[in-house]
Amino acid sequence: MKVSVETPSSYQKVLTIEVPSETVTAEIENIYSRIKKTATHPGFRPGKVPRKILEKKFSDSIRAEAIESTVSSTLKQVLEEQHLVPLTTPDFEDVTFEGEGPLSFKVTIEVEPTIELGEYKGLELKRPKAAVSEEDVQRVLERLQLSNAKYIPAERPVEKNDIVVIDFEGFEGGKSVEGLKAENFSVEVGAGMFAGESESQFVGMKKGETGNISVKYPDDFSTKELAGKQIVLSVTVKDVKIRQLPDLDDEFAKDLGTYTTLEELKQSVRENLQKDLAKRLEQFTREQALMTVLANTKVEIPPKLRSRVGASIFEEEVRKLAYRGADKETITAARDKISEFAEAEAARQLKVTFVADEIARRENLSVTDEELSQSIEETIAQAEDEDPRIRTYFNSERVRDRYREQMRIRKILDFIVSNATIVEVDPAETPADSAQTPEPEGGES
Repeated sequence: MKVSVETPSSYQKVLTIEVPSETVTAEIENIYSRIKKTATHPGFRPGKVPRKILEKKFSDSIRAEAIESTVSSTLKQVLEEQHLVPLTTPDFEDVTFEGEGPLSFKVTIEVEPTIELGEYKGLELKRPKAAVSEEDVQRVLERLQLSNAKYIPAERPVEKNDIVVIDFEGFEGGKSVEGLKAENFSVEVGAGMFAGESESQFVGMKKGETGNISVKYPDDFSTKELAGKQIVLSVTVKDVKIRQLPDLDDEFAKDLGTYTTLEELKQSVRENLQKDLAKRLEQFTREQALMTVLANTKVEIPPKLRSRVGASIFEEEVRKLAYRGADKETITAARDKISEFAEAEAARQLKVTFVADEIARRENLSVTDEELSQSIEETIAQAEDEDPRIRTYFNSERVRDRYREQMRIRKILDFIVSNATIVEVDPAETPADSAQTPEPEGGES
């Protein structure tokens, strides 16, 4: 067997292979021997059909099968000997087997590209100074107040900040607008649920009153069908409610179930905000480390692999749009933008993978089975009460593989960060292309 290997680019290998004719002939004989055991023909018992008859019936198909089988087995052998791992389906051309000459063929494969890895040790990373303030704690307490508010009927006309329950239907030029109709719809007057200052038109209306509200939607409104249009809403006020907030005191803290004083509640909120901020600062630093290494790394992305990954991302984005209720027309109109995003995201994801692979090789970084199992169990323990199906979800080998890869990337980024110098700076001094600067943002404690 003769093999020549060309490298037209860092991600591509072209193999030209010649196989002795005797190898193909031997495969042809193997196929004839296999067929003869079960072949049937009028006048002959199974397994007793003469070779000449078999050749007359099957010679072309057997020859084609022998060539295909020999090409496949030979390529497998050559890839092992050359230590090559194709990233996509090989492309075959010039497959030739004539007369008593050798079987020859050419194969083009995409392989992991060579990579000019940027510096990943000794980086200087800028982490924004951030701390939890009393204002942050107060914002969370106010959200808790809102979520525990009582709503009492208002025996008066609508005022700003009231909750108005309405039936409405939208009209343009006297014609009903499809999809712009609802019953028992709640609006907080002044909260900006409708476009512009239109909600101020509710002020002064009374329960049971019907009237028109004029709404001018901005040109960049998220719903294309309404963007830039002047719509008249025919509105019937069915109820008017006043939001009554609980006082922020010890009794409020006790009503939440696990606190005895307001100070205990504040301390719990503060600790949760600090934990959340620490996690997001950690993630911010990881992302900055990743972007720094990517920016200083040169690597060619294999086009077939990029297309395959891009197609997968495209399909996922379309599924997301459909899940959010987008119709076929909306999805079709967005196809070009989705395609552009998918292509760019595929290139980014693959560059991350190649960079991670190279660093992992150099630093011998991997995720052990024990680390994987422990992390999965911790994740399940945190979420099982809210979603009992999560354990079943992690039984999938594909899910576990994806989770392992996420852990591996995180371990590599943690390695880069641990070998970097972290400089705390004012938020305005963080790199312009970094992820958004983390700020404290609280949820319920």
